[in-house]
Amino acid sequence: MGEWTILERLLEAAVQQHSTMIGRILLTVVVIFRILIVGIVGEKVYEDEQTMFICNTLQPGCNQACYDKAFPISHIRYWVFQIILVCTPSLCFITYSVHQSAKQKDRQYTFLHGPYIDHGHGPSRKLRNLNGILVHPDPKDEHECLETKEIPNAPRGLTHASTKSAKTRRQEGISRFYVIQVVFRNALEIGFLAGQYFLYGFNVPAMFECDRYPCVKEVECYVSRPTEKTVFLVFMFAVSGICVVLNLAELNHLGWRKIKTAIRGVQARRKSVCEVRKKDLLHLSSLPNLGRTQSSESAYV
Repeated sequence: MGEWTILERLLEAAVQQHSTMIGRILLTVVVIFRILIVGIVGEKVYEDEQTMFICNTLQPGCNQACYDKAFPISHIRYWVFQIILVCTPSLCFITYSVHQSAKQKDRQYTFLHGPYIDHGHGPSRKLRNLNGILVHPDPKDEHECLETKEIPNAPRGLTHASTKSAKTRRQEGISRFYVIQVVFRNALEIGFLAGQYFLYGFNVPAMFECDRYPCVKEVECYVSRPTEKTVFLVFMFAVSGICVVLNLAELNHLGWRKIKTAIRGVQARRKSVCEVRKKDLLHLSSLPNLGRTQSSESAYV
């Protein structure tokens, strides 16, 4: 049960800051109706599934062959595999968001604290690199930040604008990755839902008829707790269906709006880059033509 607790904490970290209310409801469904029920109830229901699968024959190997035909994959193992794969996109999102947050903190620290150059010469060995000029810092402001130093002819608000722009880009990247992981998670939910239907259907019969080798004739095999397993199977179908609906609702609530915002942001950045290039070209064209000097022009007179 400790492994499920670790997974639960990781999922809570995934939706703590960036998820919507629908995402939090989905986390509750995944944690309570899947992890806890499969981890606590499912193990008790399916602990004797193979030992109590009895066929009316003494042929060696017939019981195992018929059990493999009746249950190609055990219910409980199929659901554990489903939980792990469905939670994988959320775990990838955790890794990405933590990495982006760490990068943002490193950028802020690098910007706030000026680089020092150590020459190893006595008390004045620390030199501050300020705009390409090495200066000796005063003792009283040795620990001051570079952003408190005013740069001549620097436009006001440039520092704040650049920091805000970097934060906006980081938030857009995290939002795009969140939408992508919701899409992949929903695709996995639909795939496992279809696989569960084709493997087991909606009913666990109390008796299987099997004529698989090495059985010499058709035998009848009996399943333990068929009604309880049928209820469990239908319940997991319902939980998977609810997760698919919640994923679609979250995409409708968050995904399409974020996709439109991301597309508009990319278009705005491209437009700003084009405007900067046009201004540079106009500036270059306005410069005087230095290719021909006055002496060369007088030579043609």
